[in-house]
Amino acid sequence: MPYLTIFEEDAMVQVTREYILEVLETRFETVPQGLSDRINEIDDLALLKSLHKRAITVASVEEFEQVIASI
Repeated sequence: MPYLTIFEEDAMVQVTREYILEVLETRFETVPQGLSDRINEIDDLALLKSLHKRAITVASVEEFEQVIASI
């Protein structure tokens, strides 16, 4: 990954969080507030990118909650 300023990385973290929530809302209509809060607490960009992929492939919100609980 190319060198990023702290501001650029923070922006990428925030955007990736938003993408995860958008995918979950699009696929499952609602996202529990606790899950949304947990996603917004994650600051690791690589982990968020991995979670974005999982959000696309999980069968349910509950399955995604299990993924989040395991980290």
